[in-house]
Amino acid sequence: MKRSNVIDANFAKYVEVFRKLLLLNEKNDLATTLKNIQELMSFSEKIFSSSAVSEAFLYFCLHGAATAWVLQCELNMPEATVYRALKRLRAMKVVVPALKVSKVKRSKGGPRPTVWAIETSSPDEIAKALKLHYKMLSPKYRVAEEVAQTILDEFQDSGKPLEIQYRDIMGKAKELKIPFKGPDIADLAAQYLHERGIKVWR
Repeated sequence: MKRSNVIDANFAKYVEVFRKLLLLNEKNDLATTLKNIQELMSFSEKIFSSSAVSEAFLYFCLHGAATAWVLQCELNMPEATVYRALKRLRAMKVVVPALKVSKVKRSKGGPRPTVWAIETSSPDEIAKALKLHYKMLSPKYRVAEEVAQTILDEFQDSGKPLEIQYRDIMGKAKELKIPFKGPDIADLAAQYLHERGIKVWR
């Protein structure tokens, strides 16, 4: 067997092992999940010799699929860095193009975005990646994500219980002087926090 084929086979195994390890965290609290992800991050950095490629790899292991724009937003990475990471993962056959994203009305020209996926990703994971791509094109959603991420960062730093009152989300939105109606942003931020294991009391 050629060396490149051996490497490809090994990375297929890496993806499966990392997926299993990450998905085991679904029943853990946020602090334990973050600790486990940090440990996997450290290990995968040694594999790829690049923190950006490592982060993108772990994102695909956890979610199965993503567009470049989703990676930019979710990992807070510059566009050029995301494309370099995708190019590397594609060259290693870790990800493959799954589908082309339809153009949004009134959007600028240029190539249509691609949903990238690991070969074992499910149609549901690809559909979720597409839905998230469209969500993240919304300025309102991006602001809500910023509010929610600020709250998550405070939880991490303080060691507080992983729960919050809806009115406190509203308060944070006002504190950050967001350019949209408070309830709209608070609802989106509450949904974002709920998806990340935070209990929101209304």
